[in-house]
Amino acid sequence: MKPVYLFVLLAVSIVATAQKKKLVVPKTRVEYSLDTIMQRLDNMHQTLNNINNFQNKSFDTNRVKRELSTFNGTLAVIRSAMTGYNLPEYKQLLLYEYMLNYMNGKLSDWRATLFQYNTDLVSMTSETAAFAKDSLLRNLVRDSLYRAMYTSELQELLQKWDTARKTTAANLASINALQSAITPPYFLTTDLLDDVARMKTTITSRLFQKEYPYLWERGRSDAGSTGDLAARSARTERELMGFFLQLNWGYYIYALLIGLSFGFWVWNNFRKMGELPGDVTLHYIHRVPVLASLAVMLNILPFFDLDAPTVFTQLGQFILMIVVSVLFWMTWPRKYFLYWGLLLFLYVCYGVTGPLLVAKWDARLWLLLLNACSMVVAYVCLRKIVHLFPYPRTVRIVWWLCLGLNGLSILCNVFGRLSLAKIFSSASMFGLIQVIVLTVFIDTVLEAFTLQTAVSRRDERRKGLAPLFERMQRGVERFLLALAFITWLVAFAINLNVYDAVYAAVARVWNHVVHLGSISFKLGNVLLFIGIVYCANVLQKYIGYLYGSADEPGTPQPGKKGSQLVMVRLILIIAGFLLAIAASGLPIDRITIVLGALGVGIGLGLQTIVNNLVSGIILIFERPFQLGDYIELNGKKGMVRDIGIRASRMVTEAGNEIIMPNGDLLAGEVINWTVRNNQVRLEMPITVEAGPSFESVVRGVEEALSGHPDLLSDKPNVLLNTSTDKTLSITVLVWVSNVAQLQTIKSEVLDLLYQKFREKGIKPV
Repeated sequence: MKPVYLFVLLAVSIVATAQKKKLVVPKTRVEYSLDTIMQRLDNMHQTLNNINNFQNKSFDTNRVKRELSTFNGTLAVIRSAMTGYNLPEYKQLLLYEYMLNYMNGKLSDWRATLFQYNTDLVSMTSETAAFAKDSLLRNLVRDSLYRAMYTSELQELLQKWDTARKTTAANLASINALQSAITPPYFLTTDLLDDVARMKTTITSRLFQKEYPYLWERGRSDAGSTGDLAARSARTERELMGFFLQLNWGYYIYALLIGLSFGFWVWNNFRKMGELPGDVTLHYIHRVPVLASLAVMLNILPFFDLDAPTVFTQLGQFILMIVVSVLFWMTWPRKYFLYWGLLLFLYVCYGVTGPLLVAKWDARLWLLLLNACSMVVAYVCLRKIVHLFPYPRTVRIVWWLCLGLNGLSILCNVFGRLSLAKIFSSASMFGLIQVIVLTVFIDTVLEAFTLQTAVSRRDERRKGLAPLFERMQRGVERFLLALAFITWLVAFAINLNVYDAVYAAVARVWNHVVHLGSISFKLGNVLLFIGIVYCANVLQKYIGYLYGSADEPGTPQPGKKGSQLVMVRLILIIAGFLLAIAASGLPIDRITIVLGALGVGIGLGLQTIVNNLVSGIILIFERPFQLGDYIELNGKKGMVRDIGIRASRMVTEAGNEIIMPNGDLLAGEVINWTVRNNQVRLEMPITVEAGPSFESVVRGVEEALSGHPDLLSDKPNVLLNTSTDKTLSITVLVWVSNVAQLQTIKSEVLDLLYQKFREKGIKPV
């Protein structure tokens, strides 16, 4: 009560002092310097301001309360689903584990934050209480002279102290109440996570054991009814779906943006293309690429929701199946589409049967009949239509795997291993359908690249980019095949309930530590380092095509941008190397040792390589030539195809490719025939027999070369060199528009001159 009493006394004293006209100086008063008083009051004001500002920016308890309410509802649903008479499916347990881990982590963060905030509030309470023990403040209150001098300061200090005291008390009460509300769900999530781990162990241990009587024994079962299970499962999935979407809505925005970007890319290329050329055939993309965009977007969704609710996953897959079915309807002959419809019907049957299957004799018999029908229908249908799918060999392999899993499901069901039978059943059909839609996804993306290549070849300004898209298409195909294979394996492992075991095995290999003397590293870090460096190297190769470095000799170049190419490539390689080091977590001290050893190697035997690297950097700034320029070095002529970091490449007129070290280019004498344009003057000395006048020879040259498409002027310059009684020596000067075709044009010009001279009776010597 001392702080309250002191500040009440302060308030009364301030009021009393303000009413007095004369100051009464007490007999005993402690003297303070004005600097000391002002500094102490400033410190108190600053402390109270900090306390009030901190509490104005306090922890957002309202947001926590809203999310906590959602958590409590979700936890009630999960606890209810885990306390039924049937064990949840393994995939449902994975979903529960994902949600519980998220909520447990969030609650743990809240507890830590609230604890720290509570500690800060208690410290602030102590600071405000300490003001009552301050000797200077006590004397200011008791001394009428000082009280009169600092009335306004003391009054403002009192108001701030009162505000800080009330706000601190209210916040402490709110924080304590919130801490009490967070603690029960936190411990509940911990308990439920233990229950999930126990149930996963139970399901795994029961997989290969006899769970129920043999099918022919028709034993009794304690399982609930199918109707109760259906209602309960639907209610659980519906309530959890909303919470899952709330957690992952950002990922679906990314998938939507990818789909829209793909659709705009295809639509824009169709707009530029107009009519498709006869050698371009497209099956899955059209001028309004709505279906293709949906196919791409729905195929990439599994990358974002491996632990999604079963209903949500099956709904997305069902929509994808409808999209793929429409694409097949638009491209397939009608007689084959019926077989695809039967496969789609089986997929729906499996999707409905899986979550509702109970351990009753009639339900087990239904599963057996469904497996048998699947084997027959899949065998008959796929034999008819497997050749219509993209990558039929891959589909055929998974087809045989599907038949084998259905057979195993029948055997497990008959001998009482119902859990294993359900796993094999769902994995068989879902694996088959998923490989089909993934092949459609790959073919759709590749057709988009085919369209882009066709557009680039049609556009004169972008013909140089066509080889880029052709090469990228091959690289993208390999990448998509690998990505689709990994995606299918992950989904297949989840359906077989072995994903956790496979993931743990891969994680052990990835995190395995290898010791080489005093150096230790993880295999995963090394693989990550190699992967990032490889990607940087591939990217710096492809970037040359974007700057106009075509693979084909004589391909028109889309502008001269190659002067910056060396720098771009160097930046990509250095950035990739640094990113690989940062991402892989390799020790920097070991890298410095390697760089030191590299420096010694440079000093001993790598001077030439370093010279070429430094010369390449100098070429960036001097820009003596660019991509597409026609240059001459040491008597060798050709077009610059590529400017590398160590060396550059030149293609001669004979089609030979010459690799020129950058050091030679910088130190040697380089003649650039196309610094400003591709024009070059062609000089052709010709000697004819004496007889015709010089004027007639000039007219013959002009008539011969008139209208040649590769010459810049219809009237070439003809110079007389020597004239004797027997011969007449002249030089024909013409300007050629394309230096890369100099020898070809020279041959054409000489042939035209020879024919024209023969017509006019002029005999070359």
